[in-house]
Amino acid sequence: MTSNDPAIEALIEKFGYKLTDSRRTLLQNAVNARTRHFTFVLEDLKDQHNISAIIRTSEVFGFQDVHIIEELNSYQISRAILKGSYKWMDIYRYKKRINCLKHLKSRGYRIAVASTAAEESLYEMDFSEPTAFYMGSETMGNHADTLAAADCRFRIPQHGLTESMNVSVCAGVIMAALNGWLAKEGRERYALNGEERAELLATFFERSAVGVDQNSPLHFMD
Repeated sequence: MTSNDPAIEALIEKFGYKLTDSRRTLLQNAVNARTRHFTFVLEDLKDQHNISAIIRTSEVFGFQDVHIIEELNSYQISRAILKGSYKWMDIYRYKKRINCLKHLKSRGYRIAVASTAAEESLYEMDFSEPTAFYMGSETMGNHADTLAAADCRFRIPQHGLTESMNVSVCAGVIMAALNGWLAKEGRERYALNGEERAELLATFFERSAVGVDQNSPLHFMD
């Protein structure tokens, strides 16, 4: 994997030299499987366990970015739940929900929200368009401004008597469906482009070799 940016190439060489062949191959394979075609937005979630569980599951399924809105509730990293997964992510934090929405819209994402009243099933959705899935807070659900801005609403088919699932479980169900769709359509079609992969590989090599102090996964957007 090469980059047109000499600085990125230098970082890959510098930190890759510190890693074993097997470690470099492991990180390379993870980068090749990464996608930003789908992303998740955690909208003022209260339970730190839920936030960390969604980040961890997102990393497992290869979704590189997670966006956290902290207009009402601040996020605290829970290393015990994350199990190091945040080290391989890009986590964007916003104090204002409107700034998150503007950022996602500027990058071409449609906004999707889950609703038990929606007619369209998750499994009937067209996933070909880049989509940001907004996960609403445990008590209030999605904010009214988010619902007004949503491009689509969907439901997860349920056959029991309980009205809804835990938000982190709901996110996991969605991610599993997206993973199945990517496998069917060809994950490589929705992978990062060459420059993105090279930049992410340099990041992974650095974080693996020396930690996250100089190259944090956390991005404060406002």
